[in-house]
Amino acid sequence: MNAARRAPARDGAPTDTAPTVAFDFAHRLLALSAWVRRQRWLQGLYRLFPQRARDGVSSILAYRASRRARFVRTPAWSRPIPPLAAAAAAAPVVGGGAGVNILGYLRGQFGLAESARMYARALIGAGYPVALFDVSIAIPHGVDDRSVDAHIGEGTPHPTSIVFVNPDYLQPALEHIGAERLRGKRLIACWFWELQDIPHDWLESIELVDEIMVASEFVKEAFERVTDKPVFRVPLPLSPVPDSGLQRSDFGLPEDAFVFLCSFDFNSWVDRKNPFAVIEAFRRAFPDGGDNVRLMVKTSNAHRHPDKFLRLLTASAQDPRIVVRDEVIDRAHVCALQRCADVYVSLHRAEGFGLGLAECMAMGKPIIGTAWSGNLDFMDADNSCLVGYRLVPVGEGEYPHPQGAHWAEADVDEAAAHMRKLAGSPQFARELGARAKRDIEQRLSPALAASLLAQRLDAPAAAMRGAHAGGAQP
Repeated sequence: MNAARRAPARDGAPTDTAPTVAFDFAHRLLALSAWVRRQRWLQGLYRLFPQRARDGVSSILAYRASRRARFVRTPAWSRPIPPLAAAAAAAPVVGGGAGVNILGYLRGQFGLAESARMYARALIGAGYPVALFDVSIAIPHGVDDRSVDAHIGEGTPHPTSIVFVNPDYLQPALEHIGAERLRGKRLIACWFWELQDIPHDWLESIELVDEIMVASEFVKEAFERVTDKPVFRVPLPLSPVPDSGLQRSDFGLPEDAFVFLCSFDFNSWVDRKNPFAVIEAFRRAFPDGGDNVRLMVKTSNAHRHPDKFLRLLTASAQDPRIVVRDEVIDRAHVCALQRCADVYVSLHRAEGFGLGLAECMAMGKPIIGTAWSGNLDFMDADNSCLVGYRLVPVGEGEYPHPQGAHWAEADVDEAAAHMRKLAGSPQFARELGARAKRDIEQRLSPALAASLLAQRLDAPAAAMRGAHAGGAQP
């Protein structure tokens, strides 16, 4: 099964042919489970089993397949990872100020949690007073990021709090934080959303906060359609991230191939991330089966979504040059994997921001991405390979969407053409990556984000409400 198969050994790098048979067996069991659920004549018998038992069997099978899709550990994986602080030093550009409490999943290993840490690091690096409180409620994500532990405490001493918890979890999060920590504070929610329309059941949560902070114009416009409360944008600040130093051989990638990278978390809705379009574009771009290109599909939490995982494995199995790896790995290893790739590809149907795209652009990597939603805050025709699209209805079960919601369906043939051009034109790829790096350094700098956010935090809440009513935006 190619999702577990590693490229032939180079320079003494180990191979992982041993687990292939076991992985293929787990994959076959997953396929059998899905096949049973599709057979009408078996559905009656299948339903006799409790739903919890059915889900448990699927999860166990998916977990086994996911374990077989992990990266094979070379000795380099055991090297100490450099601390984040060593790569995140910044000269103070703000200093002083009223201060802010940042409340969120500060140890979470997913996008919203990383966003909270990014804003916190930008403010700390700028010398702005910050207190961090970890919201440790039960969520279906890894919670083993310890990079800001030195700043986490139990107090909320500052007059304003920003909570990084989306509306569907806001009420339990506020209960966890406690009324005493929230009393008398100006409460700002930092929220991400991926569609033009905000779900109706989020409206109650809007009433619990004073203001809404977003990272992109796309999300800002969505919230402004449903509330008169102040909505303001502060771009995500991209600080340098430590690189673990892993090389292509440590990720099972050949040194001489042109590597495309696609990555996503299964918890972030597979149909929204749309890796199947990336796989199809890759196959159309290089139909001759040449061995000088690779597509790495890096995922996490596949075992929580067995049917979607099976669909991904089945799609990737059609081409041995496509490698699936599913695992939550340290942020420094993610950085190393991004460095090892030649091009990052995202044919998403919708993005609230597009962190993976921005991170790779900051490294000087050429990017292929859908020309729609939050990523257009930092992607344009000069610094990226934008892919055209048509708006289509969001399908049932594809995403928690309001009735009538639409999102983008990327043009796969156009994406394939971009892949061919980048793989065949190294000079063009380098120049595109250089422009991307330059623009990200300007548009998503920690100093810019810290300055904008500090100005907002230090302005009286009443002034912000008046500015919003008059149409002014920071």
